[in-house]
Amino acid sequence: PAPGKPNPCTPPPSSPPCELRHVNVAKTSRRSNGELKRCLLLQHFFWLLHILSSPLEETLTIVVSAMATTNPANLPGTPVDPAQAQGAQIPLQSFRIPDFPNEARGLKALTLTCDIKVDEYQSLLSQNYTVPALPTGIESLTLELFSLGYPPGFLTELAKKLPNLKSVVVYSQLFAGITNESQKDAVEFFKRLPMLRALHFLDVFAKPGFFKDAAPWLKYNTSETPGEARRGLMFVEVNYTFRHEDEDFMGKIQATELPLLIGPGLISVSFNVSPPEKAEDDEQDPSTLQEAGSKEGVMAFNKTLSADLEDALTGEETYPRGLRALNSTLYTMTLEQLAKTLKTQKNLLVLNATLEVGPGEATKKQLMKALESCKSVEQVEIVANPSLEFFMAVQNPRSGVLAQTFPTEADMQALTKDSCPKLSSFKVSILRTTTFGGVEWEKQEGKWVGGLKEGKGSVTAETS
Repeated sequence: PAPGKPNPCTPPPSSPPCELRHVNVAKTSRRSNGELKRCLLLQHFFWLLHILSSPLEETLTIVVSAMATTNPANLPGTPVDPAQAQGAQIPLQSFRIPDFPNEARGLKALTLTCDIKVDEYQSLLSQNYTVPALPTGIESLTLELFSLGYPPGFLTELAKKLPNLKSVVVYSQLFAGITNESQKDAVEFFKRLPMLRALHFLDVFAKPGFFKDAAPWLKYNTSETPGEARRGLMFVEVNYTFRHEDEDFMGKIQATELPLLIGPGLISVSFNVSPPEKAEDDEQDPSTLQEAGSKEGVMAFNKTLSADLEDALTGEETYPRGLRALNSTLYTMTLEQLAKTLKTQKNLLVLNATLEVGPGEATKKQLMKALESCKSVEQVEIVANPSLEFFMAVQNPRSGVLAQTFPTEADMQALTKDSCPKLSSFKVSILRTTTFGGVEWEKQEGKWVGGLKEGKGSVTAETS
């Protein structure tokens, strides 16, 4: 709604329950439209790829972008006939979901956005909640900005009313709450969603034990006990936006538990860490300029925490059989760990990885050798977590350490000629900074274009 105008999805006492609108259920305040489009297109591509390569499997549909429309009369924010609506966004000022009109039975997607006052949130967690009958055709659910979680029982009731969910997006919150009861409720939520295929945790935190307890209900299970058998996830995304101002930021992420989400059915795995938004993205906003500090880039977990991730990606019981996209930038891998992982996951099309990097030709040779396992890879991003020696060298532009450590045009030509003929993009950054430069290669008309990128400015980068 425009500023100062009532929200049409918030029912006044004597009005119909809610007015449905075309909305983008995946849109969040942290993600640009371009990022969302790439994410959804990539997910849709891999979904189609899986269907085409498995004709005997049951065909399933995840409706995460069904609200797109080319009809000007149905642009986002324009009221539509409830019988025509495919998605609804409901801002909640309490944990009482309004009744839906009968005409809304055709809904495919639902977004619940927290609009609860900060000083009321804590008390509402112990008060009664309402989850009315919801359209059972809803297959996509987005939960936004519920910073302190939900009243115990709310998520379980929501799952009961939405038994056909195939996609869940959770954004910016302490999803499992702050009590043992709320954490059990969050686990029960996933237990009751046997058809779930895609799960996105975006800036979502939880107490220790939550991901461990939820993981069994998100993976393939042949149990004969009613309600336990399931195919498991095909897409899992866990993304954190790095916060330089929070010295204990990495300590709030359950690094040892996240790999437990990996199972045999996955075709896309993403454990990603994103840099904070750049000041220039909002350069007209004085508050943004004030917040723009002297640091950029990200941190990643130390290589000692990557063993569980490597085991999950290569272990006989857990490794994904048809993995096509892997983003492991939240964890620092050694070159040896990457090589072992790619020998198992040799069918990758897209690879994003944080690597422990030392200076010199030996690093380049190991990296190129590891990539040779992936004959079909098309896009590679390397986030270099520099050794002290590399870090000292890269601060001197005359050192030539980037050229010595990462592929030249001749190296890229040799790699695509002999091992990776479909490779079209290769990028390297130092912990996703622009300060120290990087390497960017793009294949255009059969030739590699690009090379070394000079650093910008003298901003201080974070290292781990």
